[in-house]
Amino acid sequence: MGSSSATGTELETRVHQQDILAKLGSRALESGDPDRLLEDATDEIVASLEADHCHVLELHPNGEQLRSRAGIGADPAPIEPTMRSTASDGLFGYTLRSDEPVLVPDFGTEDRFSVTSSHVDRGVVSAITVRIGSSDDPWGVLGTYATEPRAFTEHDARFLENVAQLLSSGLDDRQTTSERDTDLADERILETCPVGITAIDSDGGIVFANEYATDVLGGPAGDLPGCVDDESWGFAGPDGNAVSVNEIPYTRAKRTGEPVTEEVLGITNDEGTRVWLSVDCMPLFDDDGTFKGAICAMTDVTDRKELEGRLEEILGRIDDAFCAFDDDLRYTLVNDRAEELLTHSEDELLGNTIWEMFPEATDDPNVRESFETALETNEPTSYQHYYEPLGNWIEGNIYPSETGVSVYFRDITERKEYQQRLERSNERLEQFAYAASHDLQEPLRMVTSYLNLIDRRYGDDLEDDAQEFLAFAVDGAERMREMIDGLLEYSRVETRGESFDLVDLNDVFADARRDLMVQIEETDAQITVDSLPVVEGDGNQLRQVLQNLLSNALEYSGQNPPRIDVSATREGDTWKLHVRDNGVGIEPSNEDRIFQVFQRVSDGDDQAGSGIGLALCKRIIERHGGRIDVDSEPGEGSVFTVTLPVATD
Repeated sequence: MGSSSATGTELETRVHQQDILAKLGSRALESGDPDRLLEDATDEIVASLEADHCHVLELHPNGEQLRSRAGIGADPAPIEPTMRSTASDGLFGYTLRSDEPVLVPDFGTEDRFSVTSSHVDRGVVSAITVRIGSSDDPWGVLGTYATEPRAFTEHDARFLENVAQLLSSGLDDRQTTSERDTDLADERILETCPVGITAIDSDGGIVFANEYATDVLGGPAGDLPGCVDDESWGFAGPDGNAVSVNEIPYTRAKRTGEPVTEEVLGITNDEGTRVWLSVDCMPLFDDDGTFKGAICAMTDVTDRKELEGRLEEILGRIDDAFCAFDDDLRYTLVNDRAEELLTHSEDELLGNTIWEMFPEATDDPNVRESFETALETNEPTSYQHYYEPLGNWIEGNIYPSETGVSVYFRDITERKEYQQRLERSNERLEQFAYAASHDLQEPLRMVTSYLNLIDRRYGDDLEDDAQEFLAFAVDGAERMREMIDGLLEYSRVETRGESFDLVDLNDVFADARRDLMVQIEETDAQITVDSLPVVEGDGNQLRQVLQNLLSNALEYSGQNPPRIDVSATREGDTWKLHVRDNGVGIEPSNEDRIFQVFQRVSDGDDQAGSGIGLALCKRIIERHGGRIDVDSEPGEGSVFTVTLPVATD
């Protein structure tokens, strides 16, 4: 699993860097401004390698100094055009004499050359440098730098070396624009250029192809089909459909007189292999404006197309709707389920922003904030949105990427409707429980009052059996009152609870312990407590939970004095609060039952209870987004564990 992911990342990086080389190659051909080419190169290198500095140094004719021709710093302010020494004991002299890129993991431990003050002053820690030009006729040095330790790779070094070769091609003073215009197969198109270069005459004949182009096209220019617009190439557009020769980059550049840039074109090369190219084509004209041919730069993007094809196939099988957006939140990819859910085709969505296609989403701060936060923090976010035109609820999960964001979303209308029905049902049940328990209070008070009246007036005259029966009746009425009070409290957990705030459980525990002081002293209990966390919640309800757990531990301690330990541990984004006792314990078969309403911990006559305390605890903790569990063994005691979310900052 990890290996596949790593390979995919390396492939994406390689494809991206090939695109950069293709763009720089096209600019070298199109522009006669070498300074602009150097500036573009340093910008692209800093962005691709995520470096802090990059500069191009040109060798002075005296061979002893280097002049800064272009550069970018972390500001990103241009680097000053100062002179650098080519002394043999320095980095740049070492680079000029090296046939391989120079990787510097840490200037602080470097022993191959002396570290200059300019590197120290700028806080440079790691670097890659490479010579521009041949060892016999060097043009200068290309370098990129990081202000924090970086493990630049051999692949990074080869990318920088390819850029240096391309710059060497474009900066050769012996090769001028006029030479290119008069001789399409000029020697200045170097065979080592890391992009494909072809020269095509006015009739469409391929008169030159460099080594890269030869590999891609399947053979040297002389062995290829007679013309670039030959049908045997089997041209295809980005969607895989056949493309007429009238629409290929060369033909369009010839017809319009305008350059064609970054055109994705599929061909069947001379070896019968389907190859995908990113093509830039620049038309050339005589002084009188007559079309004389074109120069085309090409990069093999077959790997990228295959990767995109696999990705689209995978996304098409995903049950969730999926959309990809660029940094401006324009749609770049939409799967079938997304088209169905959004009621728009991919053609309608691509290139448009989410706010243009769904303006009502701009009125939902939850949606806008989720997208903005994901882009700003590079952290995943999520949202729920009611899409009024279709009357459905959408749940979206946003994941930032290098090119923008990816969004997986689904229709949750049925779930929301179920939740709403459940909430209404719970509300009716709460109202019923409250009304029923409230209405039972009055007749119960009357029964209790008359029983007490009989006891006061006639208790001395009753026989022993009658007095015992009367005592049972009074005790039953009192237990009934406790159960009704518990039911009332249970029904009010949601409706009468206070809003959540930061609660220090140390204070909550102290309050609960103080309320139980008499019972603690009577039972000779020993209670130990560790430091407890601060959580978000309703302080009064959390005190009820702790007091109930402590009270149960005191009441069900058996023949031995109670020993109770309270502690807390953090696990990820949750706190676990443990209340451990040495009591009578609970049968494993009853560990779930005790959290149900009117289920008592013990059926013993001497240990009565309303049977609602732990059910109340469970409901309170669930209101707080947590849970409560018990781990127990008869005769060995119990451990009640309350899980609560960690408080947000």
